[in-house]
Amino acid sequence: MRREQLEEYTRQGRWVRSAMYLRKSRAEEHMSLEDTLRRHKAALMAYAERYGYQVEPENIYEEVVSGESLFARPQMLRLMEAVSAGKYEAVLCMDMQRLGRGGMYDQGFILDTFKASETLIVTPDRLYDLTKELDEEAAEMQTFLSRSEYRMITKRLHRGTLQSVQNGGYMANAPFGYRKIRINKLPSLEIVPEEAECVRQIFQLYAAGNGCTRIEQAVNAMGYHGRRGSRFNRNTIRLILDNPVYIGKIRWEKTSTIKTGIGADRRKQVVYNPPERWKIIDGHHPAIISQELWDAVQSRRKSRYFYVDNKHVASPLAGLVHCSKCGHLMNLQGKNKGVPYLLCPTKGCSAGAKYEFVEQAVLRQLETMAHNLEVEVAQNVPPDVSALESSLSRMKAQQVRLEERRSRLYSLLEDGTYSRTVFSERMQVLAQEEAALKEHVASLEGDIRLELSRNKEKQLAQLRTVLERYQSSSLSGRKELLRSVVSDILYTKEKKTKPADFTLSIELKDFV
Repeated sequence: MRREQLEEYTRQGRWVRSAMYLRKSRAEEHMSLEDTLRRHKAALMAYAERYGYQVEPENIYEEVVSGESLFARPQMLRLMEAVSAGKYEAVLCMDMQRLGRGGMYDQGFILDTFKASETLIVTPDRLYDLTKELDEEAAEMQTFLSRSEYRMITKRLHRGTLQSVQNGGYMANAPFGYRKIRINKLPSLEIVPEEAECVRQIFQLYAAGNGCTRIEQAVNAMGYHGRRGSRFNRNTIRLILDNPVYIGKIRWEKTSTIKTGIGADRRKQVVYNPPERWKIIDGHHPAIISQELWDAVQSRRKSRYFYVDNKHVASPLAGLVHCSKCGHLMNLQGKNKGVPYLLCPTKGCSAGAKYEFVEQAVLRQLETMAHNLEVEVAQNVPPDVSALESSLSRMKAQQVRLEERRSRLYSLLEDGTYSRTVFSERMQVLAQEEAALKEHVASLEGDIRLELSRNKEKQLAQLRTVLERYQSSSLSGRKELLRSVVSDILYTKEKKTKPADFTLSIELKDFV
């Protein structure tokens, strides 16, 4: 439809077949999405009634998601498809920027679609017939100004965020152990005591010589769980151990977002920046652990992690290397012109690496572990089980509290507060908790006994045997040697990283 046809429709009293597009703008952040769309809908309906635009309920497109890109707005895509098919003679919206103020590609696509289909754009302030040069220029100017305004708002938001971070504010979601608060309008964190105690246990257990697998088992046994009730896993433990937020720091620019593709193939991708690009800033929030404990943990982690690659047919590492993210065994496959690679079977999980590099890294790490054991044996250092004993004391205290709950349940039954049915249900829940806790206590007591009885001299002797005989042994012999001393190897590598940018965590077998 063109302006001339619209004028003819008006003279004849005919309705214009129309659609309505509703979307919230950044200027209305103080209002809820529902209130904004309801207010705009009422205003446009009144305008349509007054000037003869017929909008059926099924032709109202309400955008409930926000997105700069046209292809991130499903209702807008539906509308463009209908406009392109000539379904409407006009589209009503509050202003031009509601249709889109994304990049030049988006703006050009929208305006070209309306122009080619001769569909009017109607706002309460102006009508645009893009077949007319003046209207087309006005529409292009409006979209250009909207884009400029969007860029300015984005820059202001980015500058404000960066300024807040530089002032010690915490802008991301609260990590485990903290909750979000504001200090003089600056976003920050305060400690959640129950979660903070779990964080301290994790750092103390690791500093005492425990691996992530054993720590995972210990904190789950103590009844700790994530924000949504999930159990801790090894990867979660590592993330906690690597996060400087627990010593009162803020880590910024660990990742960057880049845009790839064009049109419908446009995507936002998160990439990990190298450590030298990270910003580590003093935060206003309190620390959960001491600097000394943090330094001890980081020193041990550096001694246990090496950057490498891995994979070979008839691999000596077969059955030993697990993906740290999904827990599956890594598979050996010959790829890239016959070069053997170690790959995670879970799609989209850890990236693969050359077997040769991984095998070399495993041997280097075993050499370091042998050296550390030599020092411990020479100094006759007794095993430090204080963290495990602290966990055991905590669990036994929890057993006492459960026994007190049992007594209270009997009292509530006797005074009539609880019926026998309710009493039976509560007792059943209590019995399940007691059984699970008893099992956890027994497991932890077994870990303490094992740690106290662990023979470091035997462990060191076997490590030396493996390192001395490995190179001269056959593939099957190498596999048996590794299995005689290695319990598990965890492998981690992010996508789009350098070939050697992966980490290994080796757990040795205990010798008694």
